[in-house]
Amino acid sequence: MLIKFKNLILTALSITVLSLLSVTNTYAATPTFGHKYQNGVGNVTAWLNYNSGVGYWQSYITNGANNWMYPGWSNPIYITFVSSNYGSNMDFHRNNDAYFGGGMNIYAWTQFYSSNGTQISPTASNWYYTEIHINHDMYSSPNFTNTQAKGTTIHEMGHAFGLAHYNSNPNSIMCQTAYGRIAQTVQKVDNDAVNAIY
Repeated sequence: MLIKFKNLILTALSITVLSLLSVTNTYAATPTFGHKYQNGVGNVTAWLNYNSGVGYWQSYITNGANNWMYPGWSNPIYITFVSSNYGSNMDFHRNNDAYFGGGMNIYAWTQFYSSNGTQISPTASNWYYTEIHINHDMYSSPNFTNTQAKGTTIHEMGHAFGLAHYNSNPNSIMCQTAYGRIAQTVQKVDNDAVNAIY
């Protein structure tokens, strides 16, 4: 009787542990906008608007590009930096806080455009190019760490690739900082979403 009872307890504990592991380690792929770069991500050309002063944040941008190309899992992303925005697909700009509405605690944002330069919604149609605008005042704030700045840059590039916010998963790069993002680099759930799109 005692042996059966011990076996029953061990079986119950095993099931409980397995259930906890599957709950804590299982996340669906990161949500997407439902649309994407119209020409894919195998040859994304990125341009830095040095006239805006974005060169100040260049290391975060180039590190972010490398993180998306080589996150530790395969994906089709390849990014080349170019010297002109003629035909570029991902443009980076530096702006002051007033550009973002002032006092809104917006670190950066991504805008989406058709091939004729019309701004579009990423939930409505595919896009030809994106503009990523970095809030220089927020990035320079002593309360905003270098790691958070790097993570935010990678996060915005994820939007450019078609990924939406994943605020219920702090272990996704697409979780917003305000929702407690832990990840500051591309995670498997994010990479899986890119592979699902492209």
